[in-house]
Amino acid sequence: MISGLDHLVILVEDLGQAMRGYERLGFVVTSGGEHADGLTRNALIPFHDGSYLEIVAFLDLDDPRDNVWGWRRFAATGGIVDHCLTSSDLAADVGMMREAGLQLEGPDDGGRRLPDGEEIRWRSASIEQEGRALPFLIEDVTPRSRRVPAGQAAEHQNGATGISALEISAPDPEEAARAYAAMVGNPEAREEGRMVHLGSCEVSFAESAGAAGPRAVRLAVRTGGVKEDLNPDLTFGSRIRLG
Repeated sequence: MISGLDHLVILVEDLGQAMRGYERLGFVVTSGGEHADGLTRNALIPFHDGSYLEIVAFLDLDDPRDNVWGWRRFAATGGIVDHCLTSSDLAADVGMMREAGLQLEGPDDGGRRLPDGEEIRWRSASIEQEGRALPFLIEDVTPRSRRVPAGQAAEHQNGATGISALEISAPDPEEAARAYAAMVGNPEAREEGRMVHLGSCEVSFAESAGAAGPRAVRLAVRTGGVKEDLNPDLTFGSRIRLG
């Protein structure tokens, strides 16, 4: 019931500045609005494969309150801090994962107020873990088409069409890959060492003694599109490669 990668979370200090930076890199950036908890607001870079990059900023950097996903602790460094998978039946997926031995928080209700005032709703669940090697899960309550824009919003000048690869750091890459495969319910992925295929996205795990979590992403591009590492000054520290 996990249908694939939903989105990656990129945390920044100044959302407006980050939006302008990504626009300079050839992306169409769409304002997303303010989350229901009143702590963060976001902008989206959607792709034709249905995934997207979510650029997020806390509304008040001095406010000690954290959101349900625990992103406040990354406020000083920012960059790619989290990722999310789409569930078509969150209650069933949470039950399956608990039976497999994973500890989860939720499902919890969430939402966002769009710039036009419309409120969209979803449910999410987080996996309890010391690092961030594993994702959180989301199931839409209102239509997903309201949460994730499409059409011209996904027509990027730089040719990006989707997320083709995600690299995640972990102290034990093989164990992280096994846990990831068990979470998405793909037994065959258990036998692929440090790699898990999640739909059209290749999720790989690299050894790191530091904090676990997503650290680099490669975007698919149209035929003839430019293949390059994007300027980290304009991605605000996120490691993103086209092609």
